[in-house]
Amino acid sequence: MTFTSQSPTRRVAIGGISHETHSFAEPHTTLADFHLHRGEEVLTALTGSPSTIGGMIQGAREHRWELLPTFHASAMPGGTVVEEAYQAMLEELVERLRGAMPLDGVLLGLHGAMFTEKQLDPEGDILAKVRAVVGAEVPIVIVLDMHGNVSPQMVELADVILAYDTNPHLDSYPRGQEAADILDLLMRRAIKPAASMAQASLVLPPQATGTADPPLRLVHERRKEMEDEEGVVCVAVLGGFAYGDTPFTGPSVVVTTDNDLDLARAYASELVSILERHSEGVLPKFLLPEVAVREALSCPGRPIILVDSADNVGGGTPGDGTDGLKAMLALDVQEGAIVLADAEAVAACWAAGEGAEISLSVGGKTDRWHGDPVPVSGVVRRLHQGDLPCERVPNHFGASKINMGRAAWLRVKGVNIVLNEHKTPPFDLVQLRGLGVIPEQQKMIVVKSAVAYRSAYMPIAAGVIEMDTAGLCSANLSRFPYKRLRRPFLRP
Repeated sequence: MTFTSQSPTRRVAIGGISHETHSFAEPHTTLADFHLHRGEEVLTALTGSPSTIGGMIQGAREHRWELLPTFHASAMPGGTVVEEAYQAMLEELVERLRGAMPLDGVLLGLHGAMFTEKQLDPEGDILAKVRAVVGAEVPIVIVLDMHGNVSPQMVELADVILAYDTNPHLDSYPRGQEAADILDLLMRRAIKPAASMAQASLVLPPQATGTADPPLRLVHERRKEMEDEEGVVCVAVLGGFAYGDTPFTGPSVVVTTDNDLDLARAYASELVSILERHSEGVLPKFLLPEVAVREALSCPGRPIILVDSADNVGGGTPGDGTDGLKAMLALDVQEGAIVLADAEAVAACWAAGEGAEISLSVGGKTDRWHGDPVPVSGVVRRLHQGDLPCERVPNHFGASKINMGRAAWLRVKGVNIVLNEHKTPPFDLVQLRGLGVIPEQQKMIVVKSAVAYRSAYMPIAAGVIEMDTAGLCSANLSRFPYKRLRRPFLRP
């Protein structure tokens, strides 16, 4: 749909709470894990950022609204959100929203796959509390991550739901702008939204949710045709987040039309049918780590990307899985690279200092899912503290910098181990280059990701090999003790 605006000044609130929660990951996610922005801090911190909220802010300014920032919280994917933390954030969002009344509209950046100690549908709960404050007549537009698990309550309470169209997530900013454009139409009563949701009959592991691959590529090709039609406001295609143990977990489609519920239902059903018909055989072949490393050694060119998707940091894992490291050391790899989150090892490297030879254990310290710690001896080549500016913007996480905390480059035989205090997904090459490890010179690089690595690493990759490693984001969903899941899952 084409958007034009000659809006009078409107009072619009902006905010949100965002977290992708892995139901089986430890430790739990606490309030200290969230980045909190209150009131004007939302604008100060996020204006110009390549994020959903950054796009919303830009859209609001283009429409010349009076933008009323409330509260925004986000955290790296991780374990179940502590209920007390969730309630504290929700209370602050609601109270600041109440203080901003009266309002003409609300823009919220959520995720869609949050899970707390007591809430199976926190996004639905957030929308219920927001709706109770603003009333039935004030339009609410939300943007979700495309890995959201959508509930009927969310569709009922939000006037319009949008979701990222890409995975890796490269369109969070334009989706925020689009949300502002749609809110403008709603506030001017230029459209009357009619939304319908359809849910797929299966659950996709993240390895099957890349939007450049079937089945989602085929779904999005048809989505684009639908959105070009007059009367279709937007189409949200969600691959779902398989590691959320909820009744809503799995792929879904939300189609919003201008006052045509029958069309919304028909199109939502059609898109889900496309997804279901093309889901078989979409998962890659997974090789045991030593087999994968041997194959990488035999491949021409460099670097070969070894995908450790079971330790997918962007899916909530700790980022300290050791299977790839063990295989590279066992096969005496020269110029292999891996990033591990290990604050204890970082502290030991900092205590030793640059140039020091050191013996220690690395990785495998967070839980029982990601392998045992590996004893190594090597040289501390470089230490770094502070943010690293991203080489590629936009990127999967809508970030302009990476904060690894204190970090160290440890050279062990021919393997380059980047250790950091804060787990960081591989969405930008600065994660390596910032410590002095040149990605293009590596024979192989282990990336802890399912899809997010592609925007940064595929441009330099000579090949890609998927590893069958231990971890909480394994594509083999039968490994997890689900209790609430209502749909069967796609099996590798």
